[in-house]
Amino acid sequence: MTETALSPAPSPDDPRVIAEVGLLMSRAALPLSAAELAELAASYPLQQAGVEALYAVPEARYTDPALRFRADARIIDWAG
Repeated sequence: MTETALSPAPSPDDPRVIAEVGLLMSRAALPLSAAELAELAASYPLQQAGVEALYAVPEARYTDPALRFRADARIIDWAG
């Protein structure tokens, strides 16, 4: 497996982190108090680093780990 360098996580006190979290929540139409925004901003760099780590694995780039519902699926009798 190849090692991939991840970008360093920004500080939770960074105004850009607070602004980005606020923007994400406003786009999702989720109202936040100042305390809730501070709490989410504090955990955001760690969560972002985790997401980047998931995408940093070159071998998993084109995999599709999600199960999908297929409306056209048919039940076939295996015994027949």
